[in-house]
Amino acid sequence: MHPAIHGANPHDGDSAFVLPEYLERDHDRRLRNHLAKAAAEGQPTLVVVRGESCVGKTRTAFDAVRACLDDWQLVFPKTAKRLLALLDADALAPRTVLWLNEAQNYLTGTDGEAAAAALHSRVETPGPVVIICTLWPEYHRSLTATATPQPDRDTHRHARALLGQAKLVDVPAFFTAQALTDPRVSRDRSLATAARASTGGRITQTLAVGPQLVDHYEHAAGPQGTYGKAIITAAMDARRLGHTSPLPSALLRAAAPGYLTADQRAAAPGTWFADALEYARTKVKGVAAALEPVANPDGMGALPDVYRLAGYLDHHARETRHYAFPPGSFWTAVRDHAAGVEDLRRCAVSARYRSRYRIAADLYQRGAHAGDVAALRELAELREQAGDIRSAERLYGQAADAGDTQAMRTLAKLRERAGDTDGARRLYRRALGVWALQELTERRERSGDSHGAQRFAQQAADAGYTGPMEALTRIHELARDLRAPWTPEPAAETFVVTNPRALEERAERLERAGDTHGAQQLYRGAVDAGHLTALQGLARMREQAGDAEGAEHLRRFGLEADGSPAQPW
Repeated sequence: MHPAIHGANPHDGDSAFVLPEYLERDHDRRLRNHLAKAAAEGQPTLVVVRGESCVGKTRTAFDAVRACLDDWQLVFPKTAKRLLALLDADALAPRTVLWLNEAQNYLTGTDGEAAAAALHSRVETPGPVVIICTLWPEYHRSLTATATPQPDRDTHRHARALLGQAKLVDVPAFFTAQALTDPRVSRDRSLATAARASTGGRITQTLAVGPQLVDHYEHAAGPQGTYGKAIITAAMDARRLGHTSPLPSALLRAAAPGYLTADQRAAAPGTWFADALEYARTKVKGVAAALEPVANPDGMGALPDVYRLAGYLDHHARETRHYAFPPGSFWTAVRDHAAGVEDLRRCAVSARYRSRYRIAADLYQRGAHAGDVAALRELAELREQAGDIRSAERLYGQAADAGDTQAMRTLAKLRERAGDTDGARRLYRRALGVWALQELTERRERSGDSHGAQRFAQQAADAGYTGPMEALTRIHELARDLRAPWTPEPAAETFVVTNPRALEERAERLERAGDTHGAQQLYRGAVDAGHLTALQGLARMREQAGDAEGAEHLRRFGLEADGSPAQPW
């Protein structure tokens, strides 16, 4: 939890940790009812405490757990990898609280989907366990957004399924006037000071020094402040544009010149960056700094040369710099010093959405060179949009060879437009095969059939696609045996040149409208026309209807069919 601000003339020293009295509100009663019921019934319960930055999510959860489950054990893994190890070892004893503060840190990134799947499995396992998460609304929206029709673009499928089972408790951003008449407000020095200093009842933000941090940033004074504000602004832009990993000091240093005037750059002393860091790391009111150290996840101390932006400044940047476009030095710094390929790609997407295509291409290119297949495919999309079809096909081909099914499908469409129907047919079948193997692997694993999951994962590995095997390796340490790339057998029938994709799109619209019979007929028509990716829609509808066996048969068809699309029915 954030330590709160001191009240006026505190007797404690400035370094003392202040925890003000707690004011219960309606959401506290709802949360405590959920926890009390979980304790009484002895069943697994997932609760998400949702709210904006610095509204008191963690304090809400802390006081509720202390009030309702104070004799339970509490486990707090520091990273998604630690969480996976904990769940894989089945180390959650009965009557345990699993504490996931800032749950987006566990449900996104490289291990996010695996962690979400493992948590989902644990929630469905009987026994008295409470999983309590805190989450910002924007992360909750992104993690629960409706799936796209393309499975390979559904990057949060497991997180969405997990959060769909959660009991949601929203923490309001403000206290009502009635709540602030509570006698404890005037009795507690911190609450009294925050109530006087806040507007709109936003006392928790004041307690956590959010406004003071903003003032420290916006009214930076002196030489340290000038250069400190530059690197803080660079950090704010990096976070809001997609660099979610801890920020390397090299990135901040390289980005800073673009946020300074020519006179300020000319006057910079040799110690300008050290001065800037000192200002940015100054704790306002002895509580919080704009740039905070990052704890070593494997031990004591802080990680060297990386920092995290204060949460309230991140929120402030998204509010006040929404339309601001960073200088060129920022993008060069991201390209050269980003912490990882996912950070590079997210920043590239931000540049692309803002129509800065050259910048986006530069970042995608760097990510592709670092082995990011998704960046390679998105770079191909940029080339295609620019009309450079030859370069686009080359890049799509490289991404397809690396197992990217979306690249396979897009390349198939380009081949189809060029009249290469046989090539398009092979690519469609190849993409469907990879998708089907991934689906079958994950479904067998979730059902507890580890042997079947390993068999499908091995088929994918034999075909040259490592995704299913890598997912299982994180859980069961399955052996990898990657051999030569798969070359599918050519289809016996000729590719029917109609517009089967239009049939599939129409089927998707009918499915969303609830016309299951019409949707199934159109999906079948698309498959009969040679558009085998429409099998995905049929499999989904079969599963929703409770026909798991039929759904799996359709997915198997994508792997085993001899070229006759009439076989599934």
